[in-house]
Amino acid sequence: MPERTITRLDPQVNNEDRVSVFLDEEFAFGVHEDIVVKHGLTVGMTLAPEDVRDIEADEQYVNAKQAALDYLAHKPRTETEVRRKLKRKDVSAPVIDDVIARLYELEYLDDEAYAHDYAHNRFSSKKYGPVRIRRELEERGIDRHLADVAVDTLFADEDATAAAWEHAESRWPRLADEDDPRRRRQKMYRYLRRRGFTSETIRPILDELERDGGHPPV
Repeated sequence: MPERTITRLDPQVNNEDRVSVFLDEEFAFGVHEDIVVKHGLTVGMTLAPEDVRDIEADEQYVNAKQAALDYLAHKPRTETEVRRKLKRKDVSAPVIDDVIARLYELEYLDDEAYAHDYAHNRFSSKKYGPVRIRRELEERGIDRHLADVAVDTLFADEDATAAAWEHAESRWPRLADEDDPRRRRQKMYRYLRRRGFTSETIRPILDELERDGGHPPV
């Protein structure tokens, strides 16, 4: 394709941060005003096809970065969550990598801090056990090592058994209609497992419930 000449640079009516670029009197593309400045776009300037490709690549990066910032504005996200969001918007892999790198530079992404905050919040609000919190972190793309450290740090200070007892005391009376003691125990076991507690934590609680009618030992 031959070089084409910029004949108009018009601010867009619905978005003052964007500029419509006309080549040889025909609308060619819209770009963010930062791209206009970066590439020094002016009326009368000629653009080769490779120039247009470079401009479009920069425009995709700007749009992708803004989409990521908008996504992060609602609440903290993991790197994986941001990558998934941009992929759903059909952003190319190299541009996603560039955006992620920039977000780390700006300290908008921090998977380690996210893991610790998430673990603390889930325990504080739901009293979930270590298994569930670890699984939820990994589902959000947190590296297994970071998830392990966050959970281990949390439960070095928090008592998983006490949390499990809170769930058990609340749930056990609701199972009173179950006539079969074995089935009642199984239902309680599954309930506590879903909330993230290990078999080692659950079994002594079940034994105590069956002996003392649903109250933790004093």
